[in-house]
Amino acid sequence: MIAFIKGPVWQIEEDGLIVACGGVGVKVFVPLKACDPLPQTGEEIFLHTHLQVREDAWQLYGFTDKEQLRLFRLLLNVSGVGAKTALALIDGVPPARFAAAVAAQDHRPLTAVSGVGKKTAERLLLELKDKYAGVAGDAAGDLPAAESPIDGDLLAALKQLGYSAVEARAFALSAMSALGGDSTPEQLLRYALKEAYKN
Repeated sequence: MIAFIKGPVWQIEEDGLIVACGGVGVKVFVPLKACDPLPQTGEEIFLHTHLQVREDAWQLYGFTDKEQLRLFRLLLNVSGVGAKTALALIDGVPPARFAAAVAAQDHRPLTAVSGVGKKTAERLLLELKDKYAGVAGDAAGDLPAAESPIDGDLLAALKQLGYSAVEARAFALSAMSALGGDSTPEQLLRYALKEAYKN
């Protein structure tokens, strides 16, 4: 198994990168929209990877952080979701919005991704629901402490309004992702409730 790849970006393609590694150009399928910052030609890059071995091809998928890789593997375990669809979901739905969708069982953000129908989205949400808590916790831990949306007062307020711990965390993450670190607790709470009321 190839755990990671490190080397200069040789070429940027629509669906990924060609990375120079030991004199070999390796094609890596990457969710480019989810890369922050977007890599440039000649720039050295480090990607956590997943190697998919099929009868007709060996394909390498790369991610800038372990959380993306973990989510990718969770998605692959969902019936009817292949690597292409999993990559599109990671590329098209921000982590906090994805977490909120799973917590609220809201298929709308997922069906906005090309190739994901309502039935697939609903099955995906159902199968990921029991595994969501760990994903959300890791996502929160990846944020800088000063910008962490997991604020005790915000979570407490959402829980007092009847939302579960998982739902409160998801809506808080969604609010923080949308509004940024300069927002007041009141602004975050209003946005979190707006997200909650959509469901």
